[in-house]
This record gives sequence, structure tokens and C-alpha cells, in this order.
Amino acid sequence: MATTFNRLRESLAHIAHWCSGRGTKIIVIIVDWDDRYREISSLLEEFHRQDIEATFFKPLNESHTTSQSHFMVLTQMVRESGRETKWFGLLDDDTFFPHLKPLSDALAKLDHTREMYVGGLAEDFGSIRNFGLMAYGGAGAYLSAPLARKLGDLEQATKCIHETPPDFGDVIIRDCIYHHSKTKLTWLPGLYQHDLTGDLSGFFESGVEPLNLHHWNSWYKEPVTKMAATTKFCGGCFLQRWRFGKDTVFSNGYSIVKYRHGLENLDLNKMEHTFGAVYGDVDPQYDFTIGPLRDRVGDDEKKSYRLVDTEISNDIMRQLYIFRGNREAGTPDEVVELVWVK
Repeated sequence: MATTFNRLRESLAHIAHWCSGRGTKIIVIIVDWDDRYREISSLLEEFHRQDIEATFFKPLNESHTTSQSHFMVLTQMVRESGRETKWFGLLDDDTFFPHLKPLSDALAKLDHTREMYVGGLAEDFGSIRNFGLMAYGGAGAYLSAPLARKLGDLEQATKCIHETPPDFGDVIIRDCIYHHSKTKLTWLPGLYQHDLTGDLSGFFESGVEPLNLHHWNSWYKEPVTKMAATTKFCGGCFLQRWRFGKDTVFSNGYSIVKYRHGLENLDLNKMEHTFGAVYGDVDPQYDFTIGPLRDRVGDDEKKSYRLVDTEISNDIMRQLYIFRGNREAGTPDEVVELVWVK
């Protein structure tokens, strides 16, 4: 990845969630290296104390934009790799993996000995219409070793950044691949760009099994490390749904929702359309990527308890879910504690 010093420091806990102790190498170009060089060694030590195999570099050229460095970091990744390396992932600094194993398992089903370009599409068809078919950056662009080593050659990579406008790293990656190889995008279901705004409860309560999350601290706000802590206790149970009685759905690691009129008339196989679109009034045409959708249930028609904390100690996991009341209406907050025991 390529990012600023401050954003990298702020991302440490989130990177540690999925990378700590896994032997995965993280190669980062710090774009404001010259301004922060006195602090970089101490930040690197923090990463190493978290058992993250991180290596930091300055931009290969001072004139490179962040987007150009996002692509050029591939040259350093290739240098740092060994023969055993099968896949190279180019990530945004807010790409988050609830659990790395599902992504590893998904990539393992593909042929890493061929030139392959793997990623996810934007959810909003307006983005696809504007930028085309490519691995959208928030979901990550995953290159097989043969393709990465071909494009990560310094001479080839330098040529690529001079062929494409410097504004979007994922576009530079796409153009370099399409101009200098016959490889086309392999879309991997479960990868999300998350070009969605506002309330994403409909996404998280849909029974989805996301390989990654994105935009979780900008386009929408969710405590993703507390949510995904569930994976450290029970693996693939993150966001797994349970139905209680005739009116309640529990989405593990996210919410408990009680519906006033019950579940009988709700199609839980469809995602509730709670989120906003990127391009205003233009139809986002979500059907291909996250459809089919169902209408939003009004806040007065359901009672939602959202996860605020997760604590794991030995064979016990405690989760706190809170319903936020309304003081003016005299409605108190309510707390549900779930205790899991192995």
C-alpha cells in the first residue's frame, strides 16, 4: 500500500487484526517520508511489536502522486518476495479483512501459476460506467506471481505510470495490465469496494460473508475491529444470522434487531436497502453486485441493538449490544450482553 505517515499510524490496530502473527509481509510506501523520517523507525518498531512483518520505503520518485506510489510499490513487493510467493495484493490503507483465511482460501482455488488479475467491482453501477471493469482499490487488486513479476519490473512499471493519468491507483494498475498483457479481470465474489454511504446496517444484517470491508471510517462509521473480533473466537461465524422467535434476528458481531410486525412478511434472503448512493439521484443499479434488495424498514418499525464492544478471554467471549434510547421521549438505553463459552 501507499499512504501518509499519520494514516498508517492510525491504521495500525486495524492492520494488526488481520496481519499480526500470520507471516504476511506488508510493504508500504510512506508518501510524506521526507517530512516524517525521524519518526518512521519508531512506527516500524510498533508494527514489529505487534508481530507484523512490515517494511517501509520512501517514494521511488519524489514527483510521484500517492496513486502512482500505490502502483509503484509493486516493484518493492517483487524485490521482497521469494519463490514461495503466490499472490501480491495492492490495497488501500483502509482495506480491512475480518479474517484473512477466507481470502486465502478463495485465492487458493485460482491458478497462481498463470497471469491472473483478481478483484472486486464497485457496488454502484455508476462507478463501473465511469471507470470500467477493474479491481476497485478498496477491495484490493490481487496479482498472481507471474503477472506481478512481469509488471513489477522497474522499467516496465515506470513506463506504465507515464501512460496513465496519475489520479487513481486502481486505474493505473488496470491500464498497465490491459496494455501489457492479455490478462483480464477475474471478479472474486465477496470482495467489496463499499461505494455505499450512510447506514450500512442492511449490508451487515443480510447474512453476507465479506472477504473485506472498506470505507468503514469515512463513507460510513463502524467499529470494525470490535465487530470482527468474533472471528478470533469462532472463525467463520462473523455476521452469521440466528432467528429468535417470530420477530428477532441476531447478526453476530453487528446487531440484534426486533421487528414490530414480526418476520413473516420480510424476505430475509434480500438485502435491506438502508444505504445511500454515490451519484445522487442516478439509479445505482445494485442488482448485479449486491442485489436483490428489499425496501428499508422504518426505524419506528424495528428496535436495533448495535455492537459496541467485544472482549475475549481464554474460552469466553463477551459482546455488548446497545439500543440507544431517546431522552426527550423518556426512552432509556438498553444493554444486551452475550456470553459465548467454548
